[in-house]
Amino acid sequence: MKRAHLPLALVLALQPVAATAQSSAPVPIAAAQSSALDAALARTIAAVPYGAPAASVALVEDGRLVYAHATGLADVATRTAATPQTRFAIASITKLVTAVCVMQLVESGKLRLDAPITSLLPGVLPDVQQLQAITVRELLRHTSGLADYGDTVIADGSVAHRTTPRAIVARFAAKPLAFEPGTAWGYSNTDYVVLGLIVEKLSGESLAAYERAHVFAPAGMTATSVGPSPGSPTARGYTAHGRPAPPLDLSWFYADGDLFSTASDLARFDIALMDGVLVAPATFALMQANPVGSTVVAPGGSVAWGLGPSLVTVGTTTFVGHHGGLPGFAAEDEMLPDRRFALIVLGNASDFITARVNAAMLAVVLPPLVAASSVPAATVGAEEPKVTARLRTFVTDLVGGSVDRSQLDAAMNAAFTPAIATQAERAFGSFGALQTLTFRDRTQTMGLRIYHYAATFANGKGLVITFTLDSDDKIAGFYLE
Repeated sequence: MKRAHLPLALVLALQPVAATAQSSAPVPIAAAQSSALDAALARTIAAVPYGAPAASVALVEDGRLVYAHATGLADVATRTAATPQTRFAIASITKLVTAVCVMQLVESGKLRLDAPITSLLPGVLPDVQQLQAITVRELLRHTSGLADYGDTVIADGSVAHRTTPRAIVARFAAKPLAFEPGTAWGYSNTDYVVLGLIVEKLSGESLAAYERAHVFAPAGMTATSVGPSPGSPTARGYTAHGRPAPPLDLSWFYADGDLFSTASDLARFDIALMDGVLVAPATFALMQANPVGSTVVAPGGSVAWGLGPSLVTVGTTTFVGHHGGLPGFAAEDEMLPDRRFALIVLGNASDFITARVNAAMLAVVLPPLVAASSVPAATVGAEEPKVTARLRTFVTDLVGGSVDRSQLDAAMNAAFTPAIATQAERAFGSFGALQTLTFRDRTQTMGLRIYHYAATFANGKGLVITFTLDSDDKIAGFYLE
């Protein structure tokens, strides 16, 4: 379903301002830079296996939408070209919108971050003792311990049938907690289903109505809707093998992932958020403060979570935003609030790695940052059977909780704490046994050999795995998307 970056982690490591957000067309940028961005986007999505039938990008500089471009096919069968007006499923980027709704209620005094959720939703949540200790803050930060419903309902076919947010909560909030609330971190879509119900309860409106009135309208977002909007150009989603993604009932993708939007509309959301239109600047700062669940994801990089946004740090630079993925779609929204900069990337394929497009775009507009992050271009080469066998063993060991630490480099050993090891074991246990492991490509940077594989598991889950070895042949990174 939607697991932002799926950071199992084992890797290297007040009222809103009364204003109206900018909603105009992109402010023209230099023709040479625009052409360079167009070429970088086309080149990147055409690169197998990181491409998608279509991709759409928007760029914000100095708080202004300066670039919006789409390339490729929104629908392969009808040969319909994607345009900047084409809507894509934004999946878990929806969580950013939900978090803003929650923080607006906090600002208005209707909600406390440390309020127990059982006091807010009497008669809605299962009547079980374990929920008494969970607070709104823990839902926002994914530290509640609530079981994640996403992978389960896709694997068992439930997503083919209609449901309700209350039914999701009734089924999954009653399951045993993964950990005591507040003691660990574990990404859970269920957290945000509960948050959506809280917004409805306290506002007296449906979540969709609240979003339209309190987020979309003030931000100038006219191309964002719950699910596809009839009559609006909408991309069709595709699987990792280029086949149309199976139909899913969008009732399963509520406050955690039911929105469709354009890259430009998400840029307007980012501008409104960074400019204090949606929540006060101090509130947005609070959403980024005291991140949890930090994991190393690349040399010099890490991912953590605040009160809604993910915080991706590369060197000394931290991007604030969220990743999203649904069967058929992948999305990325990253901001640099201090620069009033944002980059949005949307694609219509399950295995579309948004980070590749991010890197290509940043190489044009912020080249020093890309040099610091050392994101390499994809290089398809011959498979190394010994590396494939080693990765298979590593995954098998994770499921069994018996990783050989002598195989890990120092940074990986430090990052792979007992808590992270337990989290990884639980996650892989929910996937089931590794079924297939297909080599995609390999790259090399900063003395590291980086391998990408496509993996499938017994529960039907499909993932892209990044596996990194250092110059001493030690495991320096392991990451899932």
